[in-house]
Amino acid sequence: MRISENCLLAAIVLLFASATFASDIRPYCELAKESILSRSSSGLAQVSNVGDIRIICRIPARPFPTKPGETRNGLRAATTAYEITADGAKKLVPSEVHVVGGGGAGFPPEPNPGPEWVEFYVHIPLDAEELDAEARRYLAKVEQSMTSEQKAQLKKEDWERGLERLREFVYQHRVGHFQLDCRVLDGSSLMGSDVVELEVLFKGRFSDIGMPAVPPA
Repeated sequence: MRISENCLLAAIVLLFASATFASDIRPYCELAKESILSRSSSGLAQVSNVGDIRIICRIPARPFPTKPGETRNGLRAATTAYEITADGAKKLVPSEVHVVGGGGAGFPPEPNPGPEWVEFYVHIPLDAEELDAEARRYLAKVEQSMTSEQKAQLKKEDWERGLERLREFVYQHRVGHFQLDCRVLDGSSLMGSDVVELEVLFKGRFSDIGMPAVPPA
């Protein structure tokens, strides 16, 4: 059976439309109100270095699965963090993402399903030197609370192992002005990205607060 030129053209248009669907999406990402401590004179959102940086990204709803057995996974998120120096230059710094929620506002058969969203925490870790110093400061406080007998039972190797493990739990963001490139993912496919800009203020130390970290009053 021959396909008419009009049908062929329509098929090509639909193919390219579906292929470019994800790249045309522009998520809207913002800091959760609970994470914002204050704003700078220029209106830049300010957060605590020992608090949670919670971000919510919203995108137009994806096509709902229609085939038997077809499923749709929840959205994922990833970030790239840049520290903005005093002269306006960008410096790439590490960042970590922990997705805590997501969903959609209405699904078919509703005619106009609302946007989908993914909610996540971002951690901007200290550099290696600061991280090590904070972990050692915390262990020093633990040592001060121990009895002489408890101290005598611990070997140097025990302290070193404890220090190594503690580095993984130090929840304290580095201080500064940052831009976060927030990417919304459908599995491994990029749906789109948006930028969240913020300033991290010094409000305390992990070693003074302990685990889990709670912003000081």
